Amino acid sequence: MAQQHHDLTDSAAGPAAPPVTGEALAGYLRGQATEFLRALRLHRETGGGPSGSGGGTADAVDAARALRRSARRISASLHTFRPLLDPGWSEEIRPELAWLSGTLALEHACESRLDRLLLALHRLSGATTVPTQTIGTGTGTS
Repeated sequence: MAQQHHDLTDSAAGPAAPPVTGEALAGYLRGQATEFLRALRLHRETGGGPSGSGGGTADAVDAARALRRSARRISASLHTFRPLLDPGWSEEIRPELAWLSGTLALEHACESRLDRLLLALHRLSGATTVPTQTIGTGTGTS
C-alpha cells in the first residue's frame, strides 16, 4: 500500500516540521552506516550466497536486501541533503553506492534465475518429488 505524503507547504496541515540540522542528518547517516555494516557482516557470515557455509539461504537473501536498502538510503540522503554536506565527498561516494546497489540487485536476479533453472532441471529429470529447499528465494514448489 502506498504511503500518503502530506503537503508540507500547506499551513492548514498543522505545525511545520523543524528544519533538518546537520546533527540530525549526521545521526541518521551514522544509523544507516551502522545498519550497512551489520548487514555486511551478516552477508559475510552467511557466505553471501547459496554455496556458503552459513546459516541458510534466507539469511543470505535478507542480508543482501539489508545491504541494498541501506546503500540506497545513504545515497538518497546524500543527494537530498547535498547543500548540508561537503559536495566533493558526497558526489564521490554516491556512484560507489549506486554501483553496490546495482550489483546486489543483479545478485538477487541471478539467484532467482538459478532457483528457477534448478527447479526446471529437477522436473526434467523425472523425479517425483520436488526439493523442499531451493537455492534462491523460491518456495521449492512448482
